[in-house]
Amino acid sequence: MKLKGLSKEKDKKLFIYGFIVCAILFIVINYITSLARYRNTESIELASGNISYNKADLNIIAMYQEKDNSTSEEKEYVSISKIPTAGYKLSEDSYCEVGNQRVEKAKFTLNDDGITIANLQEKGTKCYIYFDSLVKEMLGKLETSKGSKYTIDAMPNPITGPYDESTENLAGKEKLYTTEDNYGTSYVFRGNNDDVNNWVTFANHTWRIIRINGDGTLRIIFQCAEPNCTDTTGEKTNAFTSAYKSEPVDDNTYVGYYYGTAASEEQLNPAYEEAHSNSTPSNIAKAIDDWYNGTGGMTNYTDYLDGSTGWCNDRTVVKSVLPNYNGNGTGQTATGYAPASRLIPSGGFRTKQYPTLKCGVEMPETNPSDIEGFKNFDEINPIALNRDLFTTEGSDRGNGKLPVPAALITSDEVAMAGGFGGTASTDYWLYTNQYYWTMSPINFDTHYKWVNVFRVHSDGYLYVAGAYGTFPGARPVVNLNADITFLGGNGKSDNPFVVNTSN
Repeated sequence: MKLKGLSKEKDKKLFIYGFIVCAILFIVINYITSLARYRNTESIELASGNISYNKADLNIIAMYQEKDNSTSEEKEYVSISKIPTAGYKLSEDSYCEVGNQRVEKAKFTLNDDGITIANLQEKGTKCYIYFDSLVKEMLGKLETSKGSKYTIDAMPNPITGPYDESTENLAGKEKLYTTEDNYGTSYVFRGNNDDVNNWVTFANHTWRIIRINGDGTLRIIFQCAEPNCTDTTGEKTNAFTSAYKSEPVDDNTYVGYYYGTAASEEQLNPAYEEAHSNSTPSNIAKAIDDWYNGTGGMTNYTDYLDGSTGWCNDRTVVKSVLPNYNGNGTGQTATGYAPASRLIPSGGFRTKQYPTLKCGVEMPETNPSDIEGFKNFDEINPIALNRDLFTTEGSDRGNGKLPVPAALITSDEVAMAGGFGGTASTDYWLYTNQYYWTMSPINFDTHYKWVNVFRVHSDGYLYVAGAYGTFPGARPVVNLNADITFLGGNGKSDNPFVVNTSN
């Protein structure tokens, strides 16, 4: 009996000791785990993207982006509250500090999920994040290659006639004009062949620079199928000839670079969106694809091209319909599209024209005669943008319909380069003495039952043309990646910029 009593007493003590040990272990493990949780990555959700950081370490984040339209020799930054979505890269100027001491090992990474800050060790760390403009970087690459600075000026608004050197180029020969596009500030080459040094050799072809896009990509147009061509006019300047859309063209769906279901000619028809659903490539779209994959020999250079900046086939309907442009005097009306509204008020071309590089802009309900009627150009309709901005498959912008990163110039770009609706001009660099297509629709003519699209006339002006015509040429347009470099050149016809395709 005594032995049994001792055994029970011993068991009781062992239980108590075991309980204490377990409790201590629990506290230690919980403490270690809590420390681990305390060190886990946390995330700040911003309007665009996230910033990930160690919870114990970060005290303040301030963000700045470089001004992409600054004319200063030094970088100028402005404070921002969200991560830029396009046109910027994470700057090497970004840093963290504790007190007044830099955290030398702090590492910044920008990816699709946001920014990650690694290797922070102390509490109270303050981080300052800078974004550099890809537009300014591309501008710098061109200026470095040619060995001189451009003169920068604002794009005329409105444009009152074709490019005129006597009134527009007094400040200097090599001039760029700034205006806004969907991504930021775009730098446009406007002027004549003597003033615009925008020649480029790429993919064994000669090209001309239309503009530096707002996201830092470089938009170029075909000039001829030779690497050192200096021709400014003639058949060489067209890559090929094609109808925009062969017959039938008896429905407004056929103004599309890609088009949808016909039988929806009225602009308010419930089937209108289906008509512009981009299910079928037009003749000109298929011809561009064939050229890219065939005689153009572009497939080996796709890695140097950007397919997400996009090409705008602006099919925004102007609620006030436009009259026919064929002088039939019948009073018939037509479904009018935004590019025509910016160039044609009624029955003829504007004396003041209002091109824009923004795709998907909201248009005024009427067809205004002055700039006040176009004050909504800054407002973007997401539905129109996703429908009309043609981008390559898999792109996170636009409609993702294109199988290759190439399309056509727009009427707005022609006007900004120096052309003008209805007025002949041989004194700007896009003049080639040839007819060639844009991808900007004008209207569906309900009297003649055909669609009209803007083309550049052999005399250099923008004009109205039926989409079925087979004689106009096509000048493919591509966007070079923002990270391309140049092997040399100064942009002149006899010494073009040479895109580095060796890496």
